[in-house]
Amino acid sequence: MTARLTAVVGSVSPGDTVWLGNFGVQLFAVADELIRWGLTGLHVVIGSGGLVLDRLIGAGVVDEVTFAHCWSAVGPAPAWEFRRAWQDGAAIRWHELPLGALSAALGAAARDVPFAPVVVSPESGYLADDWAGGMLAEIASPFGPATVVRALPIDVAFVHASLADPGGDAHFGYAPGDAVAAAQAARRVVVVAERVVDSVREVDLPGLLVDTVVEVPGAAAPDGVPGLYPRDVAAYEAYAGRGA
Repeated sequence: MTARLTAVVGSVSPGDTVWLGNFGVQLFAVADELIRWGLTGLHVVIGSGGLVLDRLIGAGVVDEVTFAHCWSAVGPAPAWEFRRAWQDGAAIRWHELPLGALSAALGAAARDVPFAPVVVSPESGYLADDWAGGMLAEIASPFGPATVVRALPIDVAFVHASLADPGGDAHFGYAPGDAVAAAQAARRVVVVAERVVDSVREVDLPGLLVDTVVEVPGAAAPDGVPGLYPRDVAAYEAYAGRGA
């Protein structure tokens, strides 16, 4: 089940819907490989977009993106490529969703149903200005009206873990965010582990859901991983300064 990251990323195809990382932990190693392979036409799904999404947009990898937010966590500073693409009307299909609605969309895909009910303020831009890009709708039902989010199936989910074993059992070591929901919604799941060990005792993601494990120490750098290594604040500040 174990493999090399470059080979796994090389199996991603243009047009695939790709989940990246865990909320609050950015998988820079995967983003850098996607760029190195010269992939284009991807639909990237990410809860916390951050500088990973910014890099992918700047490199022309992304044709479509579903996200909850995108900015630099240090400063906070703008994610400049994201900002320019949005403001300049780049040919990218944007789907901004509240994190809870994004999680519900993944849950609907995992259950193989077309949509899930969500609570979204009607005064928010998600509905009034269609920030969600067609992902949200108002429907009538015998039980009353409801706001729903379209199911969001994933072709390949890259999920970060602090520890994993060769069988795919993974331990995050921090709050998993939407990572488990993304794995359940995915056709193929790749665990990107800081370290592969013989056996994982505290299992956050069972190997039953995992197709491939890759060991990549420092997979999130220059972002940090709770309990393992800190975020490189200087690198984030330098990135923000280059875009100003």
